[in-house]
Amino acid sequence: MGERSPGALQGMAGYLLASVFWGWNIPLTSGLLTRLDPFWIAPCRYVLAAVVLGAWVVVSEGWSRLATPGDWWRVALLGLCVGCFLVLFNLGLLYSHPITVAAVIAGSPVYVAGIARVMIGARLQKGFLPACALTVVGAGIAIYGRARANGGGLDLRGGEVFTLASIFFWTVYSILAQRWFPSGASQLRRTYLTTIWAIPWLAGFWGIARVSGLVGAPDLDPGFAIWRDLAITAAFCTGVATVAWNTGVAKLGIAAGAMWQNMVPVFAVIISLLFYGVVPLAEQMVGGAVVLVGVGYMQFRRYRG
Repeated sequence: MGERSPGALQGMAGYLLASVFWGWNIPLTSGLLTRLDPFWIAPCRYVLAAVVLGAWVVVSEGWSRLATPGDWWRVALLGLCVGCFLVLFNLGLLYSHPITVAAVIAGSPVYVAGIARVMIGARLQKGFLPACALTVVGAGIAIYGRARANGGGLDLRGGEVFTLASIFFWTVYSILAQRWFPSGASQLRRTYLTTIWAIPWLAGFWGIARVSGLVGAPDLDPGFAIWRDLAITAAFCTGVATVAWNTGVAKLGIAAGAMWQNMVPVFAVIISLLFYGVVPLAEQMVGGAVVLVGVGYMQFRRYRG
């Protein structure tokens, strides 16, 4: 049936849902970081997400689907990729200016295309180059506006390499999660199993950060609002969003997902305006519109093909 198949619509819906939830995750996590350190948040989120995803698997597929397939080491490595992504991304935020991190992430379509080319020989999809240019330019406009408002530029602090490494590990996870499971495994089960196997890695990374003095003792009584927001980020921004993302990768490919990643800050701005009273800058609105045009152009080329 080609590009106009229901699978293509499912993939686009998956990427859209993931982008919305990850956009929502930005203001939620900003609130969580006022009481919890980023290394402690990660394992807590994934434990809660594993409970939600496990219940979902049992209801939709049965208890037997909770078991790890025979090639358990592959699932363990996928969990390590997820853990490395989260830890490196947190380190990037810790040792870089947020505006610089946003600028690095804006280049995701280029990085992802290169990684996919090396790993699986993926060719550029129809409309990729102009769509890539639009999403990068749009993100750049939004980043420039925020930098101008803050009275600064791209402040390089050395942590940018951590952000680049986090994108690498997430891309590797996204590709291998479609190749290392049996063909009949649902995206829900793939997400659940890699979430489970990410927990010990994340706990170990937190232990290293705690022993080394990078973080202090965790706050075990942060208050109801913090626990509520942590549960929301775990269930929706981690669990449901990753299932949706993996569905998009399976149906449309990883390159299209890199385009949609630049929509995350756009949705973050919209959600912050609607629910948190944060007024966006003019550059953020213009840049978001340009990114949306880039994503829409690539989808149009796919369906037209």
